[in-house]
Amino acid sequence: MNDYKLEEDPVTKERTFKRFAPRKGDKIYQEFKKFHFYSDAYRPLKFACETIMEEYEDEIFSLIAHEAHYLADKLCREKSDLCEASANHSEL
Repeated sequence: MNDYKLEEDPVTKERTFKRFAPRKGDKIYQEFKKFHFYSDAYRPLKFACETIMEEYEDEIFSLIAHEAHYLADKLCREKSDLCEASANHSEL
């Protein structure tokens, strides 16, 4: 969760979590992992994730029990309706 930060669009005031940390395959990853970041800024994301997990716990276990392919997509789009159809969930 420390790889994300909460941003607010200055025009729409919509708040979203954006990833700022590089992924393992990125060139800068080796340099980036030398640093340790800790902040209370990740707490809203942690709370949001915990809330989603609690609210959709039965659906999550059902998908896991049925060995669903594309678990993140099915949960995000079909079960919870929290994501847009065009959203990419490769980082989940």
